[in-house]
Amino acid sequence: MDWREDYKQKLTAPEEAVKIVKSGDRVAVGGSIDEPEVLPAALWDRRDELNDMKIYQLCPMKDYGWGQPGAEGKFEVEVIGFIGPISRGRANEHRISLIPNGWYFSAKADERAKEKKDIDVFLVRVSPPNDRGFFCFGSELWLKKDWAAKAKRVIVEVDKNIPWVYGDGWIHVTQVHGIVEHDMPVMTDEDLRARVANIEPPEKKEKILTFCLDLLPHQRQLLLGFFEMMDVNGIDSFAETIGLIVPKGQEKIMEAVAGYVNELMKDGDCFQIGQGSPSGFLPRFGAFAGKSDLGYHAEMTARGVCTMVKDGQITGKYKNINKGKAVFNSFAGMSPLEAVYASDNPLFEVYSASYVTDPKVIAMNDNMVAINNGLSVDLTGQINSEVIFGGVLVNGPGGQPDSQLGAIMSKGGRGITVMRSAVMGGTISSIVAQFEPGTVATVGRHYADYIVTEYGIARLMNKNFRDRANELIAVAHPDFRADLKKEAQRLFWP
Repeated sequence: MDWREDYKQKLTAPEEAVKIVKSGDRVAVGGSIDEPEVLPAALWDRRDELNDMKIYQLCPMKDYGWGQPGAEGKFEVEVIGFIGPISRGRANEHRISLIPNGWYFSAKADERAKEKKDIDVFLVRVSPPNDRGFFCFGSELWLKKDWAAKAKRVIVEVDKNIPWVYGDGWIHVTQVHGIVEHDMPVMTDEDLRARVANIEPPEKKEKILTFCLDLLPHQRQLLLGFFEMMDVNGIDSFAETIGLIVPKGQEKIMEAVAGYVNELMKDGDCFQIGQGSPSGFLPRFGAFAGKSDLGYHAEMTARGVCTMVKDGQITGKYKNINKGKAVFNSFAGMSPLEAVYASDNPLFEVYSASYVTDPKVIAMNDNMVAINNGLSVDLTGQINSEVIFGGVLVNGPGGQPDSQLGAIMSKGGRGITVMRSAVMGGTISSIVAQFEPGTVATVGRHYADYIVTEYGIARLMNKNFRDRANELIAVAHPDFRADLKKEAQRLFWP
């Protein structure tokens, strides 16, 4: 049968497509900022007739209902690797559960009969098929291809806004079981201005308008929904998290951190950088200035990295694998214009998270540098990037521990954790003597390498606890150094 005829036979309405879901099924919802829209909504509409449902997601960006109070009896929700802003509150209310593995080890569990989690139905958004009948999963691949391969049934939501990218992120029409067509609404500048016209206070309206105008027209609807629910401070915080704006008053800190990172970078290095603060702002503040023939291999990215490829600063010339290519699992972190440039561009390749964050794969590139954020670090070198206030979930581990491990395994590799020395207006030190109960070690002290704050570089590799404490105290905020020295004496000296 010609694939076009197969497509027609599988094409249906969302409410019809999700009828294959039955009580007790595990349903995976693929993607993050490009999650399917109408298929999960149609599934939620069936909530009165379904029971014992298991929902499997990765950094959800919309609450369809199954994380809300009252849904627990029917829907058990698990989020893999990364919490994200929408799930954060529900996770801390214990209405959804985090699987605290990174991407690679989440996929590795499929090798074990007693630990793997079968997927009965996979819901995912894809591009229209090409002339050979292949859909593309787009620039936000994550674990979509892995989940599609192990799912018993795959239902796709075809959206013309999903870009075609190079790499290994496609699925053929013959491999799916249901097809729904739905394009994300495109919001023009005029539509956006009309939508926010009556938002109060004026400051909130102006911020929403400014930030949403920075997005591609088909992305605006999703982010607008977030911003409308937030106050002005919440909007600023979210905009900082996704790299739209530099945190207010933090420019000098970002510049200083970027300068120290630049000292650790060399020509020909292959690097990975995480989103968030301060890492997501490092390219804009000169962390890679003056470096040439860099390579890139990372789960996601920060604004400016794509431009480094465009300008010839990232060439991949010295990579041992995927030579000459900038490798991503997701374009998240790019500016809209950068994402457009990277789509359908052979210089950029997108691969599954199970490949991109495999420490063995990462280590195959010599001089691999992992650059990620820390929320706090203790004097032994334990790095926390997931919780605040002794256990309040902010993030999951994502690909950070895998990237750190792969980088320090690499010949000539380095693991760099960047952080502000103090937070909450300078009232709380990010460097602490000991973690309080509930704090987690995203990166164990045995894998700690470089810690960078605006006050310098702490070199922890091959150092004992006393030396580590001295290194970390030297880069701590000056207001907290005296107390840290007292605690270090108590902990590490007779």
